Amino acid sequence: MNRYRYEGLDANGTKVSGTLYGVKEDLISEIRARGIILTSITESSSTLRKGSYSLDDFKVNMEEVYHLLTAGVKLDQALGLLVKNTRKQSVKEFWEAIIKNVRSGVPFSRALHEVLAEKRLRGVDLYINLVSVGEEIGDLKHALKNVMEHLEFHFTLRKEIRSAIAYPLFLIAMSVITVFFVCGFILPKFARIFSAEELGRLPFISKLTIGFGKFLDTNFSLAVTITLAVILLLGYLLRSPEVISRLRLWAYAAPVTGPYLLLSDFSNLFSSLSSMLEGGVDLNRALKLSTKVVGSPRLVGLIEETNMELKKGNRISKVWSSHEIIPEDVISLLVVGENSARMGEVFASLSKRYLEHFRAAVARLLTLLEPMIIVLLGGFIAVIVVSIMLSVISMSDVAL
Repeated sequence: MNRYRYEGLDANGTKVSGTLYGVKEDLISEIRARGIILTSITESSSTLRKGSYSLDDFKVNMEEVYHLLTAGVKLDQALGLLVKNTRKQSVKEFWEAIIKNVRSGVPFSRALHEVLAEKRLRGVDLYINLVSVGEEIGDLKHALKNVMEHLEFHFTLRKEIRSAIAYPLFLIAMSVITVFFVCGFILPKFARIFSAEELGRLPFISKLTIGFGKFLDTNFSLAVTITLAVILLLGYLLRSPEVISRLRLWAYAAPVTGPYLLLSDFSNLFSSLSSMLEGGVDLNRALKLSTKVVGSPRLVGLIEETNMELKKGNRISKVWSSHEIIPEDVISLLVVGENSARMGEVFASLSKRYLEHFRAAVARLLTLLEPMIIVLLGGFIAVIVVSIMLSVISMSDVAL
């Protein structure tokens, strides 16, 4: 909404002024309805906010475009309103680039793909596919509605995960602080009660613990600097698409994280197929487009193989039944969908099912993470206590 500054006279002839947000014509009617004689109304100039274009911005913008199209506004006009009403520089630049492409004849989905690629915004392939399908079948409003629903679910899930990992992250941070405090301040002071000869007679675990404490005390600034440098380096690397790609491949191959990511891929794949099939896209094209929403190399290979087998006349249930990566419950439902010609509904059901499986799996993992961190921190403290006790006992033996 635009911001307007107005001045006028009330019923008593007193000067009044204020600031309102909205459409100029509507605001004039509202001000006059209050009994104010309007003398001037001007749009307030404001500096656009800084910041990069984010998935949060994309979600809000897609919702705005959907409501404008539903109200009968043309696409280029709807995008123009986004540019006019935004208070963020990156949003303005993003949609100006989209408008330029659309007005030059580029399809909306392709324009989105190109500009989003420039912004390096990840995790949007599914939404671009949905928009592309909507354009093909001539129902962009329904496609944008699907995009809104998927984005809403994505943000809800992300909020749940962030809320769940907040406590484990707090425990990890407190563990690191505890390590620095105990080793950097307590152990060096405790070590001063021993002479060099007495330190040489202490048990190995006591020597190791006290030695680490003395090293940390002597090089405390260096240790803090290295720790901060590692954190900053990790933050920088995690912004690199190449690094993210390699980490994803490693995560899919790892026995701990692989199954969780595969559940997410199944949910994305089935959701994409459901939206496209219900929109009138044939199964071969839907499978081809859906390769962009999965990350597992095995699953991508299976989809490509399935496409070739479908062209030979084979059924998708038959192809998938020969691969261990596909669970049995998926095969049984696919058979039902093929025999009832309701594949879109079957894929929608499978998407919801595997989304719940993913949620439950993440919840179990986070539930186990908290006690693991507590046990590790308790184990560290136990090592410190044992080493101190052994040191005291050794000193008593030496005195005797």
